[in-house]
Amino acid sequence: MPDYNNQSSQNNQNSRNRTTFLPESPDTPSFGPPPGMNIPEMPPADNEDTGPGPLLPESPDTPSFGPPPEIEVPDAPPIPDLPSGPGTPSLPNRPVRPNIPPTPSVPSGPNIPPTPNVPSRPNIPGGGQRPPVTVYPIPIVPRPPQNNRQEYCTIRFLHAAVGYEAVNISIGNKPLARRLQYGEVSSYYIETTGFRVISVTDAGFGNAVIDRETFLFNADDVYTIALVNGMNGLTMFLVSDMPCRNRRQNFSCVRAVNLSYNSPALDVTVQSDMTRFGDLRFKTVSAYQQVMRGEQEFYVSETVSGAPVLDTVEQIEARKIYTLYILGDVYTYPGLTPLFVEDYSLL
Repeated sequence: MPDYNNQSSQNNQNSRNRTTFLPESPDTPSFGPPPGMNIPEMPPADNEDTGPGPLLPESPDTPSFGPPPEIEVPDAPPIPDLPSGPGTPSLPNRPVRPNIPPTPSVPSGPNIPPTPNVPSRPNIPGGGQRPPVTVYPIPIVPRPPQNNRQEYCTIRFLHAAVGYEAVNISIGNKPLARRLQYGEVSSYYIETTGFRVISVTDAGFGNAVIDRETFLFNADDVYTIALVNGMNGLTMFLVSDMPCRNRRQNFSCVRAVNLSYNSPALDVTVQSDMTRFGDLRFKTVSAYQQVMRGEQEFYVSETVSGAPVLDTVEQIEARKIYTLYILGDVYTYPGLTPLFVEDYSLL
């Protein structure tokens, strides 16, 4: 017959080795300090129930966990749903800089419409509609030579070479136009006549020479030297600005020049009196025509198909001289653009 007393005594010994707080009989509560440990009583606080110690059961019917029935625990408020977002990357350990002022809050501005997805090209003039560019020449009127004095002419420069950044222009060793951007025209310069060497250098890369050419300038003549696209890069095109002398009252002289290297033949029509400059090919300079003063609208279309290319509204004053230059690349945004300038008038 097995010895149940020894077996029970051995089980109790193993239980005491595993844990200290397991009950030894049904009379022992399910948790609490072991018998024989004296726990000093805490003095009751103000307005506190002086009943049995908190969370200690009074009988085997008391649940083994949770607050006593007399204590009401309020429900915890629900945690609001936070917007989900990408995980915040961990920052490296950096020293904290003391006394850093807080970043001021920036007021929110109006909603900015998204920028249209158009190809970018540097130094392109505005969206095709540009106000007249009035150029005031240097107030020196060329005169005939007297007592072997040097003769003079008048020169200005126009940057119409697509794809080229700002340039510097010099005559001989004397710099004239500085940082001339695409679509800009310089003022007029008074220069000596004869054969002159004109150099065009890149304004942003150590004045590297882009083009250098020699021109013959005659006394008392007026010129515009246009920088245009050529077969081997940038080249210069000499345009005579000899004034239109047949200017009536309330009228001005207007002409058109095509400086777009890859455009088809173009027609330019002045809507008010149906004046037309026809069949303008690359480097074609039309003759002057009389145009009434006031606000005039110019329409540019292809000569063969008649398809519209661009239009621009310009303000014309009486007894002036103007040139409408057509610039740009037909196959690249923004296409062809007008440049309306006032020419030098020797009056």
